Amino acid sequence: MNEAEKAIKRIQAQKGVEGVIVVNAEGIPIESNLDHQRTLHYTYNFQQLLTRTQRVMKDLDPQNEATLLDVQTEKTNILISTGKEKHSYVIHWVTQPPGFG
Repeated sequence: MNEAEKAIKRIQAQKGVEGVIVVNAEGIPIESNLDHQRTLHYTYNFQQLLTRTQRVMKDLDPQNEATLLDVQTEKTNILISTGKEKHSYVIHWVTQPPGFG
């Protein structure tokens, strides 16, 4: 098992984690524990959100780059972690906030 697989397993083992999606640099899902339809739905929307966030960060400070986006709602927390390398992977994970459910 490589380091990426180990990291995914650690994330999935956390209490409340509903799903983990790994996408390549082009935004194509390469690993997911969600069903195909939800994986595609989340990936499409996360990719748009991440792209817009990165544009805003570059506009505010060209020397800075977004590496973690944490979106919290009443029902869900969504974390989008990016790699620093151009061809790195992006990991999305969806959790339920503590006390939800």
